[in-house]
Amino acid sequence: MESVRKHLRRAVRGVNANSSKLLISNSPLYSIDYEALEDVNSFVAIKELHLPAPLVLDRMSIVGSCNGLICLHENKGDFFLWNPCTRDTLKLPGVTYFPSSPMFYGFGYDSTIEDYKVIVGGTSSSESGLLTTTIALFTLKSGSWRTVQDLNYVKLNGQGCLLNEALHWVEFEWRWEGYFNVLSSRIITFDLAGEEFQEMVPLSSYLSDQKYISIRIGTTTNCLFVYMFNHSNFSDIAITIWVMKEYGVKESWTKIIDIPLELFRPLQGVFFLNLICILESGEVCMSYSSGLVSYNPKENTFRSVLSSPVILLPEAIMYVETLVSPVVESWADI
Repeated sequence: MESVRKHLRRAVRGVNANSSKLLISNSPLYSIDYEALEDVNSFVAIKELHLPAPLVLDRMSIVGSCNGLICLHENKGDFFLWNPCTRDTLKLPGVTYFPSSPMFYGFGYDSTIEDYKVIVGGTSSSESGLLTTTIALFTLKSGSWRTVQDLNYVKLNGQGCLLNEALHWVEFEWRWEGYFNVLSSRIITFDLAGEEFQEMVPLSSYLSDQKYISIRIGTTTNCLFVYMFNHSNFSDIAITIWVMKEYGVKESWTKIIDIPLELFRPLQGVFFLNLICILESGEVCMSYSSGLVSYNPKENTFRSVLSSPVILLPEAIMYVETLVSPVVESWADI
């Protein structure tokens, strides 16, 4: 165990803004210096990365990032752990449970057992016919998956957002009213140590009074944030961003930014926009179908960070450069 602790301490030693990167799963794959994003007058260094064989970018989706390791999911069902800094890669064994329903997934570190975990889950039915949640859980040191059944039913989809050794999703109910109208929403967490789902404190009561068509979640500077896509028929604000300044405290939800709808009109192909991070300067970095932009709330302007010649929605995730290896056998050598 001490070798694992020593490995992690050495691997992440010196991690700061200089080692923080933004990974863009465009075609090709790009890495962008976080520090350069902060300085509007600085040249934004964009580095092209290459996935090691047999990984192919257009078959991959990002599961999560933790301590320099990035978890990837191939559309055929395989999972990989990859360190972009060292290029070390590990293909995980075949998953024990793969949901046919819309699935959710996540990746993180459990310090109580000093191990990395990957989860993939979906909805299933118990013997009594009640809906439950089933997950497959992989631990790196065991090198194997195990299935956890009959967990509390949660209706989740997509990538879990990692903070405080827990994964977070927004679960919401919606109804078609000539448009998608979100009726209710809550944050669901999966504790990596306890391996159970819980409902976090409710979102701000302000959200219940808004007409919005979608809500998503992310992290920035060790805080959770949510962002709402408002319906254009009811608001001239396109996106509203809230930050939970004190983790787990409902009263700490603070609305920080409203992005006007009119600002999006000059941009081409603004569909399925993803908010990536909120910079220390207050700018908001987001990906959309034609590239990467940063919004300056003080000047109410966008600046282009990366333009894509291919019309697609790039996935993006923050990561740090470390020497953490996905190969457990190498930890004892550090």
